[in-house]
Amino acid sequence: MKRFIVPWRVCVFVGGLLFLLLGIRPLHAHGGGEIKIAKEPVGPYKLTVWLNPPQPQAGKTMHITVAVLAEDDSPILDAAVFLEMVNHDTGQAIIAKPATTEQSTNKLFYETDFPAPETGAYDINIQLTKADINGQVTFSTEVQPAKNTNWLVVGFVSIGVVLAIALFLGGRSVNLDISESGNQ
Repeated sequence: MKRFIVPWRVCVFVGGLLFLLLGIRPLHAHGGGEIKIAKEPVGPYKLTVWLNPPQPQAGKTMHITVAVLAEDDSPILDAAVFLEMVNHDTGQAIIAKPATTEQSTNKLFYETDFPAPETGAYDINIQLTKADINGQVTFSTEVQPAKNTNWLVVGFVSIGVVLAIALFLGGRSVNLDISESGNQ
């Protein structure tokens, strides 16, 4: 019979790998988020709009990304894009600001960040102006109450649990009955 021992380093490695796979938030290019409007025509152009996070939380940063495309899907980089966030119930404009390519990492999108207003329903109007073309697209979103998750504490607690399990299992071994033919 052969004896198989699970080294504690394997436990730490597997636990750490699980922590990384389950704990890392997805990374996105161009601000990422959820598509709210996809290639909606505005004159000869098409607008695609992303909202990140998809469920905005009051007081936390909202990120809006706008792609302005020509008919052949090539990016238009010399337009003016302006956004207005309007309270759905009162019609009052809460936020009004431009989205620019200067805020974009790759300079192919129009982007802007702002703190989400108080909880409630909102309409977000995206205005496009280029030469004699002037148009608008709109989508609605619901701002949720803020959730205060301290990811640093969650990370340290998770690492502590993995280390405790590794120390607990580190000195133990697993006996496997591996019989070889003829050697019983």
